[in-house]
Amino acid sequence: MAKDYIRLVISDVHLGSYYSKEEKLLAFLQTVEFDELVLAGDIIDFIKIPQFTETTIKIFDYISKLNKKIVYVVGNHDIAFEKFIGKQFAHIEFVSQYEFEYGNRSYRIQHGDQYETGLIHWRFTMKIVSVFHDMLERLFKKNLAALLVKMFVKKKKIKRIWNIIKWNDDVDVFIMGHTHIPEVVIWLDSDERIRTYANTGDWVEHSTYIILKDNKLRLKKYSI
Repeated sequence: MAKDYIRLVISDVHLGSYYSKEEKLLAFLQTVEFDELVLAGDIIDFIKIPQFTETTIKIFDYISKLNKKIVYVVGNHDIAFEKFIGKQFAHIEFVSQYEFEYGNRSYRIQHGDQYETGLIHWRFTMKIVSVFHDMLERLFKKNLAALLVKMFVKKKKIKRIWNIIKWNDDVDVFIMGHTHIPEVVIWLDSDERIRTYANTGDWVEHSTYIILKDNKLRLKKYSI
C-alpha cells in the first residue's frame, strides 16, 4: 500500500511581529510529519517594522533545509514577495493561489485578503497604519490584531464565508487564512456535492493548522 502524501497548511505566522508565537512554531515544525508545506500568506510581517529574533533565524534555517516541497502563497503582510509570484527561490515556489487534486476532490488555497474591500488595498496607507499598530502593541503589550478581529471580522463572518464560497464554486475545498479565525464549514450543495470551507487560523493567538492526510482535512491546534 502506497504511503499517503501529507500536506501541512499554515498561515498568518507574522514573523517579526510582537505576538508571533515563534518558539511554539519552531517546536511544531520540528515534530509534525508532512511531505509538503504550504505557507498560506502573512508568514513574514514585512508591512510592519519586523524585529527578528534568534528564533526567527532558526525557523528560516529549518525551513531552508527541508528536503520537501514548499509552496508560499503570498499574503497582504508579505506583499514584498509579490515579484516572486510564478518563480521559485531555492526550493520555495511562490504563488498567488495554489490548486491541486487530493482524494478525488479539487482544492484551492489563497491567503484571503483578495475578498476584502477598502483600506486593506491602499498599500501606502496600510503600511503607515500597520507600523503605528506595531508600535502600540509593543508599547502597551496588547494584542490589537485579536481585538480588531473580534470587533469587525466576526460581525460579518457568515456573509463573508458564503460570498467566498460563491466565488470559488468551481472547487470542492477552499482553504484560506487572513481572518485569524480557525474554522471549518462543510455542507451539501444543490447537486449533493460535499463542499468545504476551511480557515487555517493563525500563529499569533490560536496556533492552529490544517493537515491533509488519509484523504481527510483536519483543523488542529498545537499545544505544548
